[in-house]
Amino acid sequence: MNPKLPAFFLCLAINQCLYAPAASHQDSHVRNGYDIEKTGLIARYPKTLRCSPLTSFYASWDDVDGTRRSEPHSGVDGGRLGDPIFSPAAGSVKAVWKANWGWGEEGALLIRHSREDVALKDGPLYYYSEFDHLKYDEIQSITEGSKVVRGQKLATVSRPGGKKQYLPEVHWEVWEVADDSLTTWQRNKFGGQRWTNSSAHLIDPLYMLGRNDPPSEDGSVDIQPYRDGEDFRSFKGFTYILPCTPKKPW
Repeated sequence: MNPKLPAFFLCLAINQCLYAPAASHQDSHVRNGYDIEKTGLIARYPKTLRCSPLTSFYASWDDVDGTRRSEPHSGVDGGRLGDPIFSPAAGSVKAVWKANWGWGEEGALLIRHSREDVALKDGPLYYYSEFDHLKYDEIQSITEGSKVVRGQKLATVSRPGGKKQYLPEVHWEVWEVADDSLTTWQRNKFGGQRWTNSSAHLIDPLYMLGRNDPPSEDGSVDIQPYRDGEDFRSFKGFTYILPCTPKKPW
């Protein structure tokens, strides 16, 4: 840490802290939400499809059950119990582990996407997608380092700690990462593993969902589900991680 730089410690809702410069890295015209800065981005689902919804947004103080959080939200929550969770882009499995953020032991999955995986020519070298509140027995056979493709099923929506008193959700975080080699592991106060990387910064997942089609002036992001057989090789950013099905015509 350079003592000459003004700095703050940003503590995430999942009890992971990172060091970051105090000055914002977010340009006025780019709503990426750098380090949990509110973006105002909202999801706009296709009119012809019924999509499993996002239920709590990035930097929000409102939890999925309507209660107020103790800290702004470090990702987005969504899904219904048993919904499939799809990879938002090609990438590789960075880690599979047993996590505990205070709700009980659960599965967690970290996918690393390169800049090329999301069809971008500039920006950070990597993006991380972290998925929390998973069933560990569903993901324990996934091999670290294995490749994933866009739209691949990763797991299903469960509950925090697998406990019935909590509403179903998958917690999805997205990080910009300048140096993948800086990722290290520690234990949090609940005894669960957590990763840290001094070059990583949280961004709004909706920002990456809106890279191919820029948001409207009101912040609406057109949600693009993955469709089998469609060519997504030049698609910029992320496709939706939850299922969308055709609406009935009546």
